[in-house]
Amino acid sequence: MSDRNSYLAPFPRRLRLLIDENRCSQQEIADFVGVTRQAESHWKDGKTIPDCFSFKKLAEFFKVPMEYLYGDTDSKVRENLALKESLGLSDQVIAKFQDWAQDEQYGSSLPLMDILSRIMEESNFDEFVFAMHLMVVDYLESRFYEDEEQDDASDAELLQASLSVNGQMMQYGLKAVPRATIAELNRYRAMESFGYATRIAVEKIYKDYREGLVEIRSAHGKRNQADKQEG
Repeated sequence: MSDRNSYLAPFPRRLRLLIDENRCSQQEIADFVGVTRQAESHWKDGKTIPDCFSFKKLAEFFKVPMEYLYGDTDSKVRENLALKESLGLSDQVIAKFQDWAQDEQYGSSLPLMDILSRIMEESNFDEFVFAMHLMVVDYLESRFYEDEEQDDASDAELLQASLSVNGQMMQYGLKAVPRATIAELNRYRAMESFGYATRIAVEKIYKDYREGLVEIRSAHGKRNQADKQEG
């Protein structure tokens, strides 16, 4: 393996990233693992790799799974490995779900995760996700094409090429549509589908919680009446 490939290999790349994120010195790492600063420097540059014991000590120092150092997962939290493996969720998203499940920042009697679950259960939410996927793919393709073409052709040449394509397609009653336009259409479809999903979910939630809301209003009314009588 070349020096450049070794430098960009998963382990040294992630080791450098962890060092930058934690703002720790080479000496701190070397002392914790029980090696010299030179050994740690060679690991960081991809010149050598640590033995199993040192791998374990590095994972302990940075509080990450050894699988992350290997490059087998993008998750830095051991408890998240199963979710990352099965669902492809990032640590940030998993942390958000955990916070929402605690409902700490909303303080509502209606659990936030219940609302999110109801919305995601709707078929329109599936359409939202599919349309968003198409939008991202078409956008990336259109941006890549534009960047590549801009390097090789002038605006006038690009316009002439577009007119030529449309001229040929008009023979068949068709018209070429830029991928950027298709991406925007899919974005609109996605937002529309998400809107449908939320409206349907909210109506279902209302029906399920209506009985409880009636009881809450009734109890509130009785308390107010009792307060007035005492006053």
